[in-house]
Amino acid sequence: MDKDGKTEVVAGNRLDRITLWFKQPLNLAIVGILVLAFVVRLIYFFKTGHQALWWDEAEYMSTAKHIAFDVPYQINPQRPPLFQFMSAIAFMMGLNEMFIRFAFVVIPSVFLVFAIYLLGKEMYNKKVGLMAAFLAALSWTFLFWTSRVQPDSFSLSFGVLAFYFMWRYWKEEKTKLIVWAGIFSAFCFLFKVSGLLVPVSFMVFILIKDRLSAFFKKDYYLFSLAFLATLTPYLIWAYKMFGTPIAFTYNYSNAVVRSEPFAWHVFGFFYTLSENILFILFILGLILALKFLLYADILAKDKKKCLDAGLFGVIVLMVVSAFYIFYIRSIEDRWVFLWMPFIFLFIGNVLDKMYEFGKKYTKVISVLVVVVLLAVGGYMQYKHADSLIENKLDSYGQVKDASLWIKENSEKNDRVLSISYPQTVYYSERNVSTYSSIESAEAFKDYINATNPRYMIVSAFEQHPAWIDSWMQSTNDTLVANVYYSDKARTKPILVVYEFKRYAVYS
Repeated sequence: MDKDGKTEVVAGNRLDRITLWFKQPLNLAIVGILVLAFVVRLIYFFKTGHQALWWDEAEYMSTAKHIAFDVPYQINPQRPPLFQFMSAIAFMMGLNEMFIRFAFVVIPSVFLVFAIYLLGKEMYNKKVGLMAAFLAALSWTFLFWTSRVQPDSFSLSFGVLAFYFMWRYWKEEKTKLIVWAGIFSAFCFLFKVSGLLVPVSFMVFILIKDRLSAFFKKDYYLFSLAFLATLTPYLIWAYKMFGTPIAFTYNYSNAVVRSEPFAWHVFGFFYTLSENILFILFILGLILALKFLLYADILAKDKKKCLDAGLFGVIVLMVVSAFYIFYIRSIEDRWVFLWMPFIFLFIGNVLDKMYEFGKKYTKVISVLVVVVLLAVGGYMQYKHADSLIENKLDSYGQVKDASLWIKENSEKNDRVLSISYPQTVYYSERNVSTYSSIESAEAFKDYINATNPRYMIVSAFEQHPAWIDSWMQSTNDTLVANVYYSDKARTKPILVVYEFKRYAVYS
């Protein structure tokens, strides 16, 4: 057969393999789940695309504008910079915020669903992976934060890929797999500091699984090398920018220094993130995962038995929980995103066990029970997300409008005072300063004389100094330039823009 003939055969075989792949129901299921995830996220993308940025979002985006256009902004050393650099490149290419929302938030969020499927397929089986992916597609917290311009989906996607490749390495012991795990662990951190909990989880599991022999295994050193090599550009940048390669640790110890109580309420977020029927299924899945306790003596003798999906999942949940309970001592739902894949996998595993048990008696009813439980749980997650997104659509809208108004009614070098520092910078693109740390009205007067601002924003959105009300009532230095209201009837002012008289053109 000639060269062209061979090419046709190969192409035919490849087409046959693709056709065969799509004929398998479980493969069609993941395609359907990904389409569902994309469509739902696309709907909210168009609904929320022009909503105002919140504080954290504006920090990322103001940093991006600072990098791209030299907009005055003080970069927060706590935030790894990869998302900001990517956004800056998009800005420099003439792309806008909508592009960043779609390419850097929506698409990674859809990929996250697929990554969770891969992890579930590898740690359990395809069915568990599919059920976990379905729940991820409709998770209220994933949907809500996909409507916000933040790097959470990017970070968690890389974290899940790190889990996936590390688990495959433990099963297959191929060096390239652990190298990929190291690289993806680093990328997880380069988007969010919490990504460091991924290698910490690996270390805890390795100490249980391999014990002292881990120190003599070269592949674990290759993981460390791949991890550090990927982080090296960031470490150099942080050193040059902030004077230390570990600038991300800045201010994270405040809770410990202030001796705040341990945040036991962190455990309550297991319910908050799953809710109702899914929470019950998660608890059942957690009980199944804890079965390793029944043969702990065997685990101590046989390292191969330690490769237990439940054991590893429990370790990740414990590591993440401990970080926020004992160190950060506070919590928000997005901070514990590393929980989510394992919450979904535990739910998928218990549903799979229910199906396997029930099909011995009646396969149809077993399938129906699993489908109904998933559908009810997924629908409740979706409704929670929909309500939350809808309720938050207009939040901080007045800060956005006021900042855009200031941009249109000021010169490039004019200074602005605002407690909503990152949002005001992002929208106004002016030199903004916060006055949150000023202790008295007298000190504020000196601060005004020293900084010579043109505008000042006072609002109900951030905590302002205690003296601000008396200052507003007594000052003769300003005029009201604009007022924004929380109601359509314009009877409840929520934000006021003051202009200092030395600049004022308003009467």
